[in-house]
Amino acid sequence: MFDITGDDVALLEDADLRTLVGLLCEAELRRRALPTSAVTWGGNQTAKDGGLDVRVALLAGTPIAGFIQKPQTGFQVKKPKMPRVAILDEMKPKPATVLRPVIFDLANLSGAYIIVSSSDSTSDSALTSRRDAMAEAIKDTSAEGNLTLDFYDGNRIASWVRDHAGLIPWVKSRIGKALSGWQSYGS
Repeated sequence: MFDITGDDVALLEDADLRTLVGLLCEAELRRRALPTSAVTWGGNQTAKDGGLDVRVALLAGTPIAGFIQKPQTGFQVKKPKMPRVAILDEMKPKPATVLRPVIFDLANLSGAYIIVSSSDSTSDSALTSRRDAMAEAIKDTSAEGNLTLDFYDGNRIASWVRDHAGLIPWVKSRIGKALSGWQSYGS
């Protein structure tokens, strides 16, 4: 009953996926008694965002681990699959093919840049391929060696949601599979 899968996460609309990642970041910080005010996201999902949809901006040196890998962590949230070419285009948009400034900003803070793709369900080798593409995008730049990179598919997001089971009813309601007799908290 209180289960969530990568298939459930893949059913979320783009804006709901971004909201979910923001809520997960808040829940993670709340669990660690850290300020949820360090999490920001919002605006129109299709508006130009400079390459980040959700940002965690904790004070330098704040101990953090797990799905939020560094005190300064940026999430780029995408519904479509993100193979190698899409990752390179996301991190180095055409026609300039220059690394996005926000990625340099995170690197200057020894932060983390994470791409989330709800439609992806990656095997170990596919996950390695996506991480390699991210590393390729920052190769020979000042970000290389200063930035933690990762890729979360729908299954990894589902694992994160299971860590914060209070969000399961919210996800289920957003995908039209509301749990009978249960209601997520509102605004």
